[in-house]
Amino acid sequence: MRYFTMLSLLAVALLSSACGGYANSVESDIQMPSSNGPNPQNLPNPNAVPKPTPPGGYTVSPTPVVIQEILVDPLGPNAGAQFVELFNSSNSPVDIGGWMVTDGHNSHTFAYGFQLAAGECVVLHIGAAGVDSNTDQFVPSFGELQAQGSMVLLRNSTELVDFVEWGAANQNYEGTADQLAEWTAGDFVALPAEGLSFNYDGTANNSTAWLVANSTPGQ
Repeated sequence: MRYFTMLSLLAVALLSSACGGYANSVESDIQMPSSNGPNPQNLPNPNAVPKPTPPGGYTVSPTPVVIQEILVDPLGPNAGAQFVELFNSSNSPVDIGGWMVTDGHNSHTFAYGFQLAAGECVVLHIGAAGVDSNTDQFVPSFGELQAQGSMVLLRNSTELVDFVEWGAANQNYEGTADQLAEWTAGDFVALPAEGLSFNYDGTANNSTAWLVANSTPGQ
């Protein structure tokens, strides 16, 4: 009887080990919640998570992919090195093929099948040429970002899922973003000093969630 019990315990241990590996693979496939409302799953408090990384367990955007950092600086030391950075705050890759980033004058659409890896960024290099990859996209035809403007992320090139405006209110797409509670009409991010970018901390859909910091594309 004791021998049989030991064999049973060994079988349970082996099964538990195998299930643990399977559980980890399943957890990596879980998608982010899409709700803008309360926190029903007791996920991490986004207000307690510091910049530069938005909260990994919850996002105020309807998708886990957000606009995270923008360098405008049209006249400063980084002139000609402008960029827009997107971040996937979930634990799973997100297919953003067909999604568009636009300021209302210029746009970039990701190729169909483009995957943004879990916890990773993709940087759009504005007005610059280069070799595209999963982390860097070059858009030489995208016009220079101005001291007053906006940037919007459109899912399937039509559905607004993230927005920010800077320098002044009433920029392109502000009305739509306000209707969808992705921004507040009349609100805007003050343009940072030369050489600095503005960075999203994941806590709100307004200018209070955008902080000035050193430029860190891809980080």
